[in-house]
Formats: sequence, C-alpha cells, structure tokens
Amino acid sequence: MNALPAGAGLLCALLAAPCAQAQVAPPAAQPPAAKPAPATPPPARTDSTPVQGLVVQGGESPMKRSIDRRSYSVEGDLQATTGSIADALKRIPSVEVDIEGNVKLRGDSSVTILIDGKPSSLMSGQGRADALQALPADQIERVEVLTNPGAQYSPEGTGGVINLVTKKSRKPGGGVAGSVRGNVGSDDRYNGGVNWSYNSRKLTLTANLGLRRNTSRSESDSDRTLSGVGGAFRRRDASDAGIRNLGGNLQFGGDYDLDEKNRISGSLNIFSSAATYGSDSRYENYDSVGTLTGVTGRRGDTESEGRYGSASLSWRREFTGEDHNLTLQLQRDRSQFDNEGLYRLDTLTPAAPSAFEATVGRFGSGNLNLKADYNRPMKADSRLKLGVELQHRREDTDATYAAGPTAGSTVFDPTRSHRLIFDQTTLSGYLTYERPFGDLTVLAGLRYETSTDEINLLTTGLRNSHDYEALYPSLHFDYQLSDTSRLKASYSLRIRRPNAWELDPWRTYIDAFNYREGNTDLEPSETRSWEVSYEYRKGRTYYLATGFWRQTENGITDIQVDLGGGVLLNTKANLAESRSGGLELVANRALTSTLSLNLTGTGLWNEIDSSALGFGSNRSGYSISGRASLDWQITPNDLLQVNAVLNGKTLSPQGYIEPMYTVNLGYRRKIDDRWFLTVTANDVFDSMDTRIVTDSPTVNGTYIRRGSNRGLFVGLRYRFGVAKPGRDPAFEYGAGGGGGPPT
Repeated sequence: MNALPAGAGLLCALLAAPCAQAQVAPPAAQPPAAKPAPATPPPARTDSTPVQGLVVQGGESPMKRSIDRRSYSVEGDLQATTGSIADALKRIPSVEVDIEGNVKLRGDSSVTILIDGKPSSLMSGQGRADALQALPADQIERVEVLTNPGAQYSPEGTGGVINLVTKKSRKPGGGVAGSVRGNVGSDDRYNGGVNWSYNSRKLTLTANLGLRRNTSRSESDSDRTLSGVGGAFRRRDASDAGIRNLGGNLQFGGDYDLDEKNRISGSLNIFSSAATYGSDSRYENYDSVGTLTGVTGRRGDTESEGRYGSASLSWRREFTGEDHNLTLQLQRDRSQFDNEGLYRLDTLTPAAPSAFEATVGRFGSGNLNLKADYNRPMKADSRLKLGVELQHRREDTDATYAAGPTAGSTVFDPTRSHRLIFDQTTLSGYLTYERPFGDLTVLAGLRYETSTDEINLLTTGLRNSHDYEALYPSLHFDYQLSDTSRLKASYSLRIRRPNAWELDPWRTYIDAFNYREGNTDLEPSETRSWEVSYEYRKGRTYYLATGFWRQTENGITDIQVDLGGGVLLNTKANLAESRSGGLELVANRALTSTLSLNLTGTGLWNEIDSSALGFGSNRSGYSISGRASLDWQITPNDLLQVNAVLNGKTLSPQGYIEPMYTVNLGYRRKIDDRWFLTVTANDVFDSMDTRIVTDSPTVNGTYIRRGSNRGLFVGLRYRFGVAKPGRDPAFEYGAGGGGGPPT
C-alpha cells in the first residue's frame, strides 16, 4: 500500500519526458520487428476472427492499437503458461479480477466477454467466473480490450467488451507445427496440453487439447448488525471450504479455400469439468444486548459436473479490391451444469436434533447466433461496414430441495424448489463508416437492436416478458500529431439488461440465514461513456494517458434486506443514477538492453445515488488501482518476470470493498531451440483477500474471504514442427469495424 505513491511518481516521471528517453535498445532476447504483411486477396492465412487486420511478425510492442480498441499479447506472460485465463487477465491494463474470478473494466462489473469475437454461454451467466478460473490461459493468444466498443458489437455490457482470441498457429511455410506442455504445482495441482497445426496451400487445421486440475481452500468470516425488522440483531458467521476441480477442453478449427475468392471456416470447442466442494460453517446469533441466543453448524459436500460444447461455421467471399468481402457466420453452443449436495445441520444452542438437507441443481444454457458482415472500401480511403445479427438464448434452471432427520430420509420440499425457463431473442443491425481527413480519422457507427425476453416460472405458472428497442450510436476520433504521438476521443451508448437469475422472482434458499431473490421489475441500465487519450510510442516504448467519464441511469446493483431474526435477503434493485470518472496512465519502456518495465495506474471517482436505500445523500469516493510488471532478460536464455497488482477500493450502494493486492513471479529457461523450462509463483504473499464493508441504515458489518490462491508451478514445453525454433508465434491484431491497420 505505502509503495503506491512511489510507483505513481515513477509513472508520472516517465510520462513527463518521453522524447528525451525514447532511444532505448530493445531487450537482447527479442527478435527483430518485421513489417506488417500486406492484405491482398485471397485473404492471408490469419486468424479467422470476425474482424480482419494485419499480421505483425515478432512485434515491436506487446500492445497493438486501432481506432476502437487495444490488443495485448499474452505470449510473453509466464503466468499464462501455467495459469488460468483469470490469471492472464490480471496483467491486462484496465482489467481487474478478484479472488473469485469476477472481472471488471475500470471498476464496472458489467463486462461482455467474447471468444474469438463470438458470444458464448460459457462466458455469460453465473458460471463465468468459474469458467475463467478453469480454462487454461495457454490457449489464448491475445486479449482485445474495448472500453468504448464500436457499433459492430452488441451494446450489452456497460463496462465494455473483452475479446479472448485463441491460438490458431498459422505459420508460414506449410506442414505441421505445435507444442506439448506440462506443469506440476503445489497442493496437488497440475495442467498440461497440446497445441497442433497443419498448413497447406488451401487447408489449415488447428487443434488444442488441455487438462487442468486445481485445488483451493478458502475461509470466510462475517460480523453483521441488523437493525431493521425485529429490532437490533447481531450475527457472526465463519466458514471453511475446499474445492477440487478436474477439467479438460478440446478446440478444433479449420479453414479451407475453395478458390481464390471463397473460404469456408469451422470450429468445435468442448469443455468438461468435475468438482467436489466441501464446507464447514458456523452461525452465531446475538440479541440487542450481546447475549448469545443461538449457534448452528452446517457441513457437507457438493458434487458438480459441467459440460460445454460450441460449433461454428462461416463462409467468406472476397470481391474485387482490397479488403472488400462478405462473411456469413452460424454458431450454436450449449452448456449444462449439474450439482448434488448433502449437508448436515446441527443446532448447538439451544440443543436440538440434527437435520439433513439434500439439494439437486440443473442449469442449462443454449445460444444460437446468426450473423452477416459486409465490408467495402470506398473513395478517399474510406471504409463502410454493415451487418445484421440474430441471437437467441435460453436458460433452464431446475433446483430441488429436500430435508429430513437422517441422510436417507429426506423428503422433497416444494416450498424451496422451483424451475425457471428464460428466453431472450435479439435482432440487430449496424452500420459503421470510417474516413480519414488528413491526419484525422473518424469512425462513426449506429446500431439498432430490438430484444424480447420472457420468464416462465413453471413452479407457479407466472410469466413475465420485457421488450427493449433502441438505437446505439458510437463515435471515434484518431488524430495523428506526429510520427510518434496521437490523440484519440470516443463516445458510445451501452446497455445492461437484467439476466435470468436477476429477474427470477422465486425466493431461493441458500441456507437458514441467507436467501436470494430476483426482481421482475428491474429495468435495463444505460451508460453514456466518453474517453479522451494521448499516446506516445516509439518502438517498444509507449506512454498512454486516458481520461474517461461515464454516466449511468437505472444502474442494477446488489442490495441486502433484513428479513428479521438474523436472516438476510440478497436481491437486486435499480439505482436512479451513478457517475464515475478517472484517469488511466500506462507506461511501457526498456530501462536497459535487458530490463523492461510496464506500469499502469488508474485513479477513479465514483458517485452513487443511494437515496432509494435510505441514505440522506449520495455516496461518493475515490480509489487508486495499479499494476507493475518487470521483465529481466538475465541471459539470452533466462527470463525473470515480477508483476504486482493493486485493486483499489470499490464503492457499492450499501458500502465498499477494501483494496487488495497480489504479487506474482515467473522464470523461464530456454534449454535449447525446442525445450523450455518455466517456474511460476502465484500470490507470493498470500494477500489476495476480499474484505466487504456494509454500512447502511439497516445492515452494518464486515465480510472477509481469505483464499488460497498462492501456488508454485514447474513446467516443461516442447515445440515441434516447421516453425522457426525459439520464435514466438505471430501476433495478429483484428482491427474491426473498419478500424484501420494496427500501429
């Protein structure tokens, strides 16, 4: 904590004198940068993402930018070789990830996460955090961050869009190439996998196979005072939990050129996991004068299985002229998560016979996506892009509960069991137009969406539907001040629609003192977002300063309601309005020929209208977040990485989340041109804890969760095939929406 001002001062010092320190030799182990390959029809063998850009071999910088996004390579991140996608995201500027895998963009948790530019049921809903912590980061090539996305993307997600681009290993020269990896970690953790690719003149095939076992433990403590229903009441909870998870995934993709104008592409993704979750909890209740009135214990295990499958097919037609094409895409995915739990309840004070709870949960989700994109170059180096998209999503939740005096005599309880089906259909169309005016480039876009969702609570026969229809504009400016510096400005209108479990009106039983209930009256929230940035880059050195402002209406937020007797209800509500703004500073430069440094600092101010929750005035506060990464090429064959992350204080309608930090280490040894040894240490100081403070008129207290994210991994990687040994894969940047070539 105390080191932050020094880091912030160093960042400001770096930003203050960029020109005088620009001529710095690149690290010795870095390959020389190559010029971008020209785009000529037929399309070069690049990643078959929905948006096409140029290929940069080797790369002058780990960050590439276009008018509407920034793209960060994770190839050089040693944590990505042994960790999960959540671990890799922690090093990306503007992104925050907590101990449970929840993602935020500049403090906003409403973030859309895409895989290869496509929506995925695995990256939406309540299971997203678990998926991010289960999937290996080694299969991700780069992360695209769009804090103000253009109109070619759905406006869903007020924080913006994160696009995970998977490895597709298109190497020049043809033939077979790939790698095999294996990592062994502390606390019975391990992971491994195979990346494989085949290239010929017309055909490209890629496959990724991964296996990951993870174990973790967590402890939580809460101390809350409830002063609402039934007078003052105090409750203290303590829990100790452990989880063992084994998961595997397979990705397969292919491109085939029918002729010089037509390409067919397809992909298949499969993910499966099995987990065991055990917990031991203790609940203590006190009256208004501090007398202990009740003690309850709850312990048991839950067995969980998850399955996910996704298939996509696309056709791309090239027309006469550079970057003139039509792409049609079809995607279908399906996920299913099942769990069964058995828990024993012991009432210790006052003494009472034990009881048992049996729970069975089935959660299924499916997504169908049809999309057409047309891209046409026009006069004066301008570009027009338009498209239509149809998406249908269905979620099916079936939760049953049974109770009884023994484990074998539990009886189904209809008052605590329910089934819900949620359907959502969205039809949209967009148009973007990009044109340069000398040193100024303008990208304007407009998207129309009409969306309908329906909730069917089969348990009671209740049906409820919502219709949304709106236009979503976006506007981006990019002004080149010189060969090394430029100014950017952007605006976008975003929406956050309530999802199935936020609308679910059923009061769901969690345990004897915690319930969850959705709110069918929730309205979507809208966010108007503005950004202005200055960027200086020369070679691998770049400095970036971004000012941003967001204004949200009808923000959807979590609230806690006192039901009396120490029982809390967790539900959702719309806030009238909230505002946030801040400044983000990024600096990346080589300090010496073998030492490079990356610093990111974000200062954020947030104000929330909490009058509806009983506060006399609005709540507001400041927070500072940052990260620092140091790469030291000790010898041409030895690389050491140190990175530290600080997530600042986060304001909530009823309180705040205190700051948290973590430090990670990584070491890689190049044994020869094909063999690599990697050692990583995660959360060295075991500091990635969550501390939530609630301070409202009726609920006051603190919740602390201590996890076991700390771990040590040792791994080996072997590269094979026709690719040049010892060279990192190509780094491609998808410009998107006529976003122009990367720089």
